[in-house]
Amino acid sequence: MKNIVYVKTQYFVSTSNQGLKFSNVIDKSKQYMAYDDVDTLIFDNVNGYLSNKLIQKCVEHGISLIFCDEKHSPLLLLDNLYNQKKRFELLNDQLTVGNKVKNRLWSKIVLSKINNQAQCLEETGHSKINVSLIKSIKNNITEGDKHNVEAYAAREYFPMMFGKNFKRGRYDDIVNASLNYGYSILRALIRKEIVIHGLEPSFGIHHASVENPFNLSDDLIEPYRAFVDELVYESILPKNHEQLDSEDREDIVKILFEKCVIDNKVYCLGDAIKVTVNSYLNCLNNKSSSNLKLPTFIEGGK
Repeated sequence: MKNIVYVKTQYFVSTSNQGLKFSNVIDKSKQYMAYDDVDTLIFDNVNGYLSNKLIQKCVEHGISLIFCDEKHSPLLLLDNLYNQKKRFELLNDQLTVGNKVKNRLWSKIVLSKINNQAQCLEETGHSKINVSLIKSIKNNITEGDKHNVEAYAAREYFPMMFGKNFKRGRYDDIVNASLNYGYSILRALIRKEIVIHGLEPSFGIHHASVENPFNLSDDLIEPYRAFVDELVYESILPKNHEQLDSEDREDIVKILFEKCVIDNKVYCLGDAIKVTVNSYLNCLNNKSSSNLKLPTFIEGGK
């Protein structure tokens, strides 16, 4: 996978003959990276600087730009819609896919998510009883998950993972802040792949909120969440920080380089996302859920 570059406050990002140019405005040092080595630039500060030519070069070389707000949540993702010759055809495929296919797709996603939650508990040394309980929940999944087994599994899983007093939500405690940041980075990268391939991110599989422009991203992210959970548990919690700092956020961005198995091959998560989105395109083309490819943990650990 190409580099995901986390741009710190004191850097001005521009271009040069060598590629991207990172100038430290404090000590005047400079660093360079070739365009072809970079996938995404993340500006996670309100004092970041960049040149107009940088935007032009990023568009030319397919480099995404993500800008975060003061709470460090992705606020803007610059996508390039040019040269998408089959966009109308793909939009029509999204709109006409049948409910039966959608329900089967969602069942596969829920099954994969719950399996990964159980595997995450196991990888992080949690009780075998808890692992078995989460695994057993998947037996109640119906087509389209009509009984919302996914939500029930989450209610059981998070207190097992992060302690019985943990409450999942958009809170500012270190665990929730870390999870929210990690999920938002994955969501942004999924949305990038969706748009690059000419799909409309608001047309989801299960999520169908008229107020959510990223319904499809929120569908496809579900099996990937447990990888963030594991990273937060193993890399962020041991630091005993009360609040998320810039070093923590840099560590969380590294989630994109964590290994997983998808389509019987080992990929880093950033590349696995591309496999998942491509497989969803095949599902639309073939009007079938059988082609959907989702990630799993590497059996026996990394």
